[in-house]
Amino acid sequence: MRILKSLMKFAVCLLTLAVITGSGTVMAAAPYETYTYSYEGDVQISPNAYMPEQKVSSFGEAGPLNSPADIIVDAQGNLVVADKDNDRVVILDPNTFRSVKIIDQYTDKTGTEQTFNKPQGVFSARDGKLYIADTDNGRIVVFDKEYRYLTTFDAPSADVLPENFKYNPKGIAVDKAGRIYVVSMNTNMGVIALDKNGQFEAFIGAQRVTPNLVELFWRAFMSEEQLSMTQNFVPMEYSNLTIDDKGFVYVTASSIDRYSLFNAVWSRSSDSTYAPIKKINPSGTDVLQRNGFFPPVGDINFDPYTGQKEPVEPSAITEVALLQNGMYCLVDKEYSKVFTYDSYGNLLYAFGGEGEALGLFGQLVSVAYKGDNLLALDSVDNSITVFQKTEYAKKLDEVIGYQERREYDKAIASWEEIVGLNNNFDMAYLGIGKTLLEQEKYQQAMDNFRLINNRSYYSKAFKLYRQQILDKIGILLIAVVVILIIGVVKFFGYAKKCNSRLKTAGTTVTFGAEILYGFHLIFHPFDGFWDLKHEKRGGIRGAVFWLCAAVFAQLYGVLGQGYLMGEKGSLGGALLNILIPFTLWIIANWCLTSLMDGKGSFRDIFIATSYAMIPMVLFTIPCTAISNFLITEELGILSFAIGLGTFWMGLLVFFGAMVTHEYSLGKNILVSILSIIGIALILFLLMTFFSLTGRMIDWIVNMINEISFRL
Repeated sequence: MRILKSLMKFAVCLLTLAVITGSGTVMAAAPYETYTYSYEGDVQISPNAYMPEQKVSSFGEAGPLNSPADIIVDAQGNLVVADKDNDRVVILDPNTFRSVKIIDQYTDKTGTEQTFNKPQGVFSARDGKLYIADTDNGRIVVFDKEYRYLTTFDAPSADVLPENFKYNPKGIAVDKAGRIYVVSMNTNMGVIALDKNGQFEAFIGAQRVTPNLVELFWRAFMSEEQLSMTQNFVPMEYSNLTIDDKGFVYVTASSIDRYSLFNAVWSRSSDSTYAPIKKINPSGTDVLQRNGFFPPVGDINFDPYTGQKEPVEPSAITEVALLQNGMYCLVDKEYSKVFTYDSYGNLLYAFGGEGEALGLFGQLVSVAYKGDNLLALDSVDNSITVFQKTEYAKKLDEVIGYQERREYDKAIASWEEIVGLNNNFDMAYLGIGKTLLEQEKYQQAMDNFRLINNRSYYSKAFKLYRQQILDKIGILLIAVVVILIIGVVKFFGYAKKCNSRLKTAGTTVTFGAEILYGFHLIFHPFDGFWDLKHEKRGGIRGAVFWLCAAVFAQLYGVLGQGYLMGEKGSLGGALLNILIPFTLWIIANWCLTSLMDGKGSFRDIFIATSYAMIPMVLFTIPCTAISNFLITEELGILSFAIGLGTFWMGLLVFFGAMVTHEYSLGKNILVSILSIIGIALILFLLMTFFSLTGRMIDWIVNMINEISFRL
């Protein structure tokens, strides 16, 4: 019995351990939420990608750190920390976190003892050499893989450097050829490129910032305080950098005009002008892909214009660290968070935050990756927090690797597993859709893109799907289109013949003739509206028909529009959008023309305005139907067509009023303007009435409640 109880206790312990370490409950144990953003910009909570394991603040003989600035894993697998305010570089064992080597002084080639002064950057080259940015001493110091001093590169000199140039390197990277790239404080001319001997070669990646019309417009309305918080139109200063195996330099910029950044984020801009992360090729061109829901900027939920939404300030991206398969992470110093992206700029997960609990930071400044561990450096708490990668993050690594290697079947299977772990992850559906797109399964890809409301990729898939269909039934479709065109031409010819037979006043006009007369009126407005009133070529029946047709067109425009046209409105809203302007125009125009010698009655105005709505019917219905067969780039044609129909309708309303009331052109313009003002006045009075009525009802209800309470 005792053995059985012991076995049961052991099983419970194992189960508890499995729950704690499993990906499903990791979320609950973390002091932060891991999240991504949906296509609409909403926060989507996801399983944790990394779990905090321990915080290390004691490092053996090295003692405590003091405002450390950078951490890397060197070629030997050791941790290297730029211990800034201790004026030293500390080498740590990655397993015990005890100091292996403390570099606080060295003897240079002249035999002189040297020390560091606020070192802020370290980099380990492929050959094992350790490069240290000795910031306040204005130099780069190089050590071999045994941490023995090799050489010093002092401030570069060149004719292109300004006279007041001050060299304070804080970020450093070295390519396979030994070429050195440096980010220097207070330098906005770009990344400094040095040859392997430390000689100046060029500035690369300088960002030329020029104001656009939107920025100039907003600045015109900014207060002095707001203007003081914006940047002048000068190139940005870079904050840090790293380099990948292919020689691409990744640079970060932490101080970007927040107004410009906000506009770039919510316009989903792929432009690099205000991007806090760039990927620079050897020629200095930014080639970073920004194909995610939003450009990689860290947090997107900031609002610098109103100050009513938190946070107001954007993320301050101070470092970029590289992972496998083109993935990279951004360190947000402003909110002490880590944002991880794939090579296309899709946000995979974000986590972290400010606080004292394990996994939170006083101020996060740098991260490094070693195996499945993420090492996060805190410059306020002077500590290193060790995070362990979860199964969820491993699965994401796996699927991105499949995609990079074009192993599409495996990628889909992995994405489906991820959906099982996190069905609130738009990126998963996007990944499935893109994989299906590569496999030429366009319809299935469209279904996945539609699930996350990603119209951009839906349009790409639909274009290919449409071409696939055209290849099969192209000839049949052309025949149908030709038949439709012939049918429309024949119908207009028939309508013209019918209208030619009925030109004599007094002739009984049938309901069908009243409807068909509209096709004469829209092309001959002056004669058409005159005969409509004086020759009785139309009537109430025809007017009601065309009004109902306009209402139907408006409703069909909501129900039948293609997915790529955007969000569908409500049927009630569509109904009000046509009936309210129609009714108010008739009332306002009738009231004014009654006072200004108008010859038309209320009935005449109703009939003329109803017939004037025919172009909206003729354009809206076919454009709505066609919208289901067009891609995003082609929708501008429909917008133009609908706009043309609306303009035509407006002209007919104008000329209809002019002929109906027998006004001159000038007088009709005046009356039309006054009618529009009258509509605005009516709307104001209605809003005031309903507002006062609502307040009255609230007052009565409150009084009843008060009396009931007192009784």
